[in-house]
Amino acid sequence: MEIPQLKLLAAGVRQLLKQSQHEIGHNQSLDLIAAIPGLRNWPEVQAFPDRVAAAQLNEDAASRLAFRLNKKFNLGTSSAALLDALQPAAPARADLAPQIWPTGPAPGVYVTDSESAITALLERYEEATDGAVVYAEAAGSGWPASIDLGEGGLWSDGLERVPSGTLLVVGPVGLNQQMWNEESVRLAMACRRAYESRHRVAVLVHTPSPWAMCEDVNLMVNSARDDNLAAEILVGVVTEEGDLQKRVPFARGYPRPGPIQHGASAEAIPAAALRALREALAQARAGVVVVGSSLIEDHPAAALAAAMLALTDAAGPAARIMPRHRGTPAKDWLVPEPIKALPFLPSIQSAYQQGYRRMLFQPSHTDSDVLLDYSTECLLIGNTFGGEVTDYFTMLLHNGARVDEYELLTRVVALLGVTVPKSEPGGHYATDLYVRPKGTIARLKSFEEVHAFLRANRVLRWEDDMSQLLDSGRVSAESLEKLFERHRHVKEFLERRAEAQPVA
Repeated sequence: MEIPQLKLLAAGVRQLLKQSQHEIGHNQSLDLIAAIPGLRNWPEVQAFPDRVAAAQLNEDAASRLAFRLNKKFNLGTSSAALLDALQPAAPARADLAPQIWPTGPAPGVYVTDSESAITALLERYEEATDGAVVYAEAAGSGWPASIDLGEGGLWSDGLERVPSGTLLVVGPVGLNQQMWNEESVRLAMACRRAYESRHRVAVLVHTPSPWAMCEDVNLMVNSARDDNLAAEILVGVVTEEGDLQKRVPFARGYPRPGPIQHGASAEAIPAAALRALREALAQARAGVVVVGSSLIEDHPAAALAAAMLALTDAAGPAARIMPRHRGTPAKDWLVPEPIKALPFLPSIQSAYQQGYRRMLFQPSHTDSDVLLDYSTECLLIGNTFGGEVTDYFTMLLHNGARVDEYELLTRVVALLGVTVPKSEPGGHYATDLYVRPKGTIARLKSFEEVHAFLRANRVLRWEDDMSQLLDSGRVSAESLEKLFERHRHVKEFLERRAEAQPVA
């Protein structure tokens, strides 16, 4: 017996338990099926290939499996009944031709970034199968012979009853930072459907880096599963002619970073902050840097992010990360020229695998656990909206799983913010700057303590700049409040200042 045959038997056990109102996961079924070769769990199956090779689906093996099922689930099934139930899923099943289009391409997952390729495939499939039904998500829902997968999508239970070889059209699957983990799980489920039911699955992918589409899909499936399913079931691509074409190997390796002349300068950085930032970033090879502006824009503080490139060249090759897919993609390119010059990649995970060690990202679309995973080896430069450094740190904690605020604080190299009135987008009124102190940061136990630490260790305080403006008479409190009507920190600052002034 071979490991793929054991996996098919595990799917049969899972279905058998489901019929008895026992829902189990993929990994649980693998541990159960380890009883066939007389092993305790799936890691032992992988560790003892000789035992697996010698195993057979016979009365003794079925007896071991029945004992395990009865003990764990009180199933009350006999070894004979179990053997009879599993025989259809025995090794011979892997050699059977698909029920739909038996002479067609091999079952598996095929990817494309072309909508026209999906249309051509649907036409080819209809002709080859005499109008067989297609099950589709949005990418194929307009086809007359398609059945909408609905809200359940690939998780719809009814797909288990669909004849093998059926075409499933999945997507669009968006490769971007915000959706990376979620779409990884979706792609893994597509692989599972193709593997267990021997379907043909065509996936429409939307990606900013089509040259690395197969490598990214392979990376995503492997990150969502630990059973090497990607290597077995990611088969190839959908051609513009509608062919399901094998690609061997499916993932051929990422291109390595080449030299990039981004032409960035530090001009956008406030003069008062430049020296401290140069010193902080001179030796920085990893960590998190966030720049922000109080201006509401499509790409807040993009000029500051571009300036950071000029101060961090020693940290390695740089790339820009796609935060999300926009309804108006042209807005992705309304950024300074130095940022345009960078490779535009779908995620920090993908950029890291390609060898990039500086990434420009948007905190509001990046999970905080991703920052923790990669900030030990990469310099992550974020740009966002906000008024002061505590806003930026809070934004880093905004997404993803709950993380330790102190641990994330230790990864922060610098936080720079400028308070810009909407009438003067070319300049700034006040600068807020935190630079990580030298030495070890004492353990902080709460979010409030972290915020207090950030505020206490600022190198520059925007409140000082605001006070100088007011004290000099160059601007009035009323005009500042009007200029920054959407800036809560300025409003609170002006209120505190008014309360502290003696009554005439």
